Amino acid sequence: MSTVNATSPFGELGSSYQVQKPATKGRQELGQEEFLMLMLTQFRNQDPLKPQDPAEFLSQLAQVSSVAGIAEMKNSIATLADSLYAGQALQAASVVGRSVLAPTDRASLAAGESLRGAIDLPASTSAGFVRVLDAGGALVREIPLGARPAGLADFTWDGRDRSGQPAAAGTYQVVAGYRSAGQEIAADTYLTRRVASVSLGGDGQRTEITTTDGQAMGLADIRAIY
Repeated sequence: MSTVNATSPFGELGSSYQVQKPATKGRQELGQEEFLMLMLTQFRNQDPLKPQDPAEFLSQLAQVSSVAGIAEMKNSIATLADSLYAGQALQAASVVGRSVLAPTDRASLAAGESLRGAIDLPASTSAGFVRVLDAGGALVREIPLGARPAGLADFTWDGRDRSGQPAAAGTYQVVAGYRSAGQEIAADTYLTRRVASVSLGGDGQRTEITTTDGQAMGLADIRAIY
């Protein structure tokens, strides 16, 4: 009975195209270079009477292409993320010095100033209202909104109290809602703020704007720009 020579006829070919073993990367995943090294080692040491199955060989080649494709896709996504972040930063910088509609219920008012804002109505109503309270919680002015559809309902407070006199300079709270079935239902309020600066997140994930009264928010928090 003849025996198979343990030396593969592909041995010389394998030594001519020796793949250097990559340095240890401190990870458990099989990288592209490691995969190629293992496949070439398999070819070099296979039984010449039982060569590599062509179907399995094609499958392994497909895996190599898949690994390379994933690496290229990762680089492309990273490049796209950098571009989007740069675009977001430019967009945020363009609002410096302008007024934005931001989620808050408090505002500082100087003498003779007016206040612009909006409330978020979950349903259409003709009984919406906005109440302006002073620092002590006393009612300064109530503004009826009239018939409004669902969504943002704009309002403006002219800075005057219930008697028509100019309100004193200070910080005021805005409470809003609507009446339904004899009950008052609260609604979210948004007030205008002037943008003072833009700050870029160190991790490249978030761009924040800071208003003149010190409120910080992301671009997604802004409902309107004036």
